[in-house]
Amino acid sequence: MWTTAVFFAMTGAIRGWRRELWGMTGIVLGFFALLQFDSLLRGSLYALLMNEMTFLLQMLIYLTAVILAYRSQWASHLNGNLRQRRDAFLGAAAGFFNGYFLAGSSWCFLDINRYPFAQLVSAPAEASASFQSLGVMPVVMLGGGLAANGALLPLIALLILALVILT
Repeated sequence: MWTTAVFFAMTGAIRGWRRELWGMTGIVLGFFALLQFDSLLRGSLYALLMNEMTFLLQMLIYLTAVILAYRSQWASHLNGNLRQRRDAFLGAAAGFFNGYFLAGSSWCFLDINRYPFAQLVSAPAEASASFQSLGVMPVVMLGGGLAANGALLPLIALLILALVILT
C-alpha cells in the first residue's frame, strides 16, 4: 500500500495537483459507491459468484471509475493551465493520497472477500507489520471502520470536487 502511494506521489508531482485532485474525486466516489451498495450486491449479483470472481468484479468496477476520472476531459483541460514546478509538491501530496486510497481500497476488497487468491495473497499474520497496517486502510481512516457504511466518504469527495472547481 505504501509503495503504491509513493509511486503515485512521484506521478502526481509530474501531473500536477489539480489533475490529481480530479482523479482523487473519482477514486473516493468509486470506492464509496462500491462500499455503499455492497450489501445489495452481495445479496444479488455477488451471491452467484465465487469470492475470486466477486473480488475481480469489484476491482473491475473500481478501476474503471478510477481510469475514467484520470482520463476525463476536464482533467486534460486543466493540465495545459498548470504552473509546472510550483505545483509539483502539491501534486505529489495528492498523488500520494490517491495511491494510498487506491491500494488500500484494493486491500479492503481482498479483506471483505476473505483473501480469495490464497495461493497468491493471504491474510496477514496477526503479529506482522501488515496486520498492524489494517488500521490505516482508507476505509478505516475515512469511512469509520470495516463494518461502517463510509458515510464520510461522499463528503470528502464533494469537498475535493468543490476544491477542483473553485481553483
